[in-house]
Amino acid sequence: MDFYEKNRQAWIDIQNKIFPTGIPKHCEWTKLKDIISVLNTIGSVDNSNHMFYPTGGGLDVESSKLSVENNCIEIFTGLTDILKPKRLTFESFADPIWNYFRIETSELEPSGVYKEKDYPSEELTEIETGKYINRSYWDEGKYQGQKLPKSARVLTRHLKGAFVIFAKSSYYNRNSSTYDARHNKMTSDEFREYIEKVIKNGW
Repeated sequence: MDFYEKNRQAWIDIQNKIFPTGIPKHCEWTKLKDIISVLNTIGSVDNSNHMFYPTGGGLDVESSKLSVENNCIEIFTGLTDILKPKRLTFESFADPIWNYFRIETSELEPSGVYKEKDYPSEELTEIETGKYINRSYWDEGKYQGQKLPKSARVLTRHLKGAFVIFAKSSYYNRNSSTYDARHNKMTSDEFREYIEKVIKNGW
């Protein structure tokens, strides 16, 4: 089997694990523990998925866990993203390669590290658990004259926006123009209708 066949099967297997009694047309989760569980299942197979960010671009979901920030989760993609999920939804179609997950978020207050408050996300250095400083200190390797602790890390807090997760081999991911974050310019229902039109009429 080539990559596309293997990935298609992996995507189907992931969904069968999440929905052992049958694939629904639509499903949604609102509890953080359920959202984390589903994301961990999605990330359990290497190179199986691709998550599209609300600001453009994307990375593969590897795992997820509860954040120290109230009502937030962390998603690991090789990088670390913090977001405040409102709900995680699943949408299915006749061809499972089009099936996708969507994360809708509640607004997250800015950390206060930066003066600008109109950006949809902020990249920060976490110097200790829950304490953030400017991203630039990570590049310098120092803060207030001291070396950063080994536990320090870079992360991105997403203040608003929606994410979608498709199979790595999906037609959606194979079309590079989808990196424009078009999903974030549509509601959940509008995006499903958009995908239905693409399936029917093509790009």
